[in-house]
Amino acid sequence: MAVILAGAAGTLANAAAAGLFLRPDLFERLAVVPNRYVIGIVFAALVPVIYRLLRGARGAVLALAVLTLAPSLLAKLGLGAVTAWPTVLALNFVYGLTALVVYRLVQR
Repeated sequence: MAVILAGAAGTLANAAAAGLFLRPDLFERLAVVPNRYVIGIVFAALVPVIYRLLRGARGAVLALAVLTLAPSLLAKLGLGAVTAWPTVLALNFVYGLTALVVYRLVQR
C-alpha cells in the first residue's frame, strides 16, 4: 500500500509542480493521465528494495537520487520529452521527494 500511495502522490506532486512553475494548464493535462501513475508506482516500488540494501540516511539519499534520475532518463531518452534537462530533473525531484516522504509516513 505504501508503494502505491507514494507513487501516486509523487506523480500528482510532479503534475502540480509542472502546473505551478511551467504552465497552469499542465497540471490538468498531466494529472489525468493513468499511465503516469503506473510509471510512478513502478519507480516507487524501488524504494523498499533500496531500503533493504541501505538503511537510514544513505538509503534515503540513494532512493531520492534513483527517484529523480530514473524518471528523468525515461522522460528524456525513452519518451522524448522536449523540456530542458534541468527542468525535467527539478520536476522529477519533486516526484521523488514526495514519493519518499509518503512512503516513509505510510510505513510508520
